[in-house]
Amino acid sequence: MIKIAPTYLAVGMLGALALIFGVGAFRLGFWGDDGPGPGLLPLVVSLLLVPMLVLVLREPLPSDETSLGAGPLSAIVLVLIYAAILPRAGFVLSTLVMLFAWIRLFYRQSWLRSAGCSASLTILGLVIFNVLLKVPMQLFPVLQ
Repeated sequence: MIKIAPTYLAVGMLGALALIFGVGAFRLGFWGDDGPGPGLLPLVVSLLLVPMLVLVLREPLPSDETSLGAGPLSAIVLVLIYAAILPRAGFVLSTLVMLFAWIRLFYRQSWLRSAGCSASLTILGLVIFNVLLKVPMQLFPVLQ
């Protein structure tokens, strides 16, 4: 079994995020004729993340840090799958499936309770974002 220290996993993920922000900043352009462009903030974040990651890597690992088990890695994979299917399946279907899997796998609830909680939380998310905040989002792009 591969044992990964949580510190190294966090540094790797933040390093990937810094790289994505840096590439995005250059694509957006960080300065225009009339002042700062839309890529300036991602560039600053990217440049600030790199020295912080170097500082974290220079520190020795704490003696009480245990390797990452299957639970946190499963959660990361589940969130990545959710992010991948969200644009294609829409908010409702992808959120229902992700919450159902999350509650069933990590909280060990029954099938009925998992379905009820995931449906309730999805409806709550719809009410907050779609009704109250008027955030435009694709609810069911699969059906369109």
